[in-house]
Amino acid sequence: MEITPKQKISFLVLRALASLIFVMAGFNHLFQTAGAAARLEAAPFAHLVTWITPAETLIILSGIGLLLGGFMLLLGFKTKLAAAILLAILIPITLTVQVGAAGNGPLFKNVALIGMLIFFIINGALHYGLDQVLALKKKTSMADKYSRKYVAVVATALVALLGSFTGTAAQNTSQPTAVTPAVGQKYAVLISQPNHLKAAVNTAETITKDSKYNRETFVVMACGKSVEAFKKDGGMAAEIEKGRAAGVTYMLCGMSLKQFSIDPATLVDGIEITPNGLTYMFDLKQKGFTTVEL
Repeated sequence: MEITPKQKISFLVLRALASLIFVMAGFNHLFQTAGAAARLEAAPFAHLVTWITPAETLIILSGIGLLLGGFMLLLGFKTKLAAAILLAILIPITLTVQVGAAGNGPLFKNVALIGMLIFFIINGALHYGLDQVLALKKKTSMADKYSRKYVAVVATALVALLGSFTGTAAQNTSQPTAVTPAVGQKYAVLISQPNHLKAAVNTAETITKDSKYNRETFVVMACGKSVEAFKKDGGMAAEIEKGRAAGVTYMLCGMSLKQFSIDPATLVDGIEITPNGLTYMFDLKQKGFTTVEL
């Protein structure tokens, strides 16, 4: 099920409001140390922790941890680690100060906070956190690096393919042989980066009906970041028209358009959209298409 923007914002609100509890508690521990230490010493089970170090030292250390973990949780930075730090501080506080104290309100407040921290330990920031920003930046950097490598490989393969066509043509001139081409061959190319479009179009121009491939249909299926190439302001309009002149049919993945927040109205005219590009490729495979992924 797709998560709506309102649901994403609700996760952010939960993380932000919960983190403020720990940030304010951290400030109280650091600036009202004496009062917090007195409450700890008066707690029924204070001896469980005060044997390690004096109460004031424990309050200061926990205050630093609460501030650090609280701000990390607020920013969504290393969220799972931040929640684990806060949980490691909250459990001893709950066992020593809240268990056995008068009234159950503070105790069950801490129990609720423990449940919330377990949620973030398992799921992370989910949305609108520094974790997502850093992950997207790293993923984009890696994708650009590998896309350049793949384009170089594809270009080399196309040059070799063209060379083999030239050699075959020369042999056929000196020693003509009867060749019966296959009838109605259908091809589909899956692209994932904008710069893959040129390689696909060049291939379509090479694999024609008059060549040994006897190409009848040529589909370019755009998924991932490659859908940006089909925007009206994407700078690839001339390449798209070049492909159309070569008989290329363009299909765009609807999920990818949503992922990159692209309005279909901003696309080049005449582009078809399918809900899921990968399942569309599976369908073409079942229909006898020869499929290639760049």
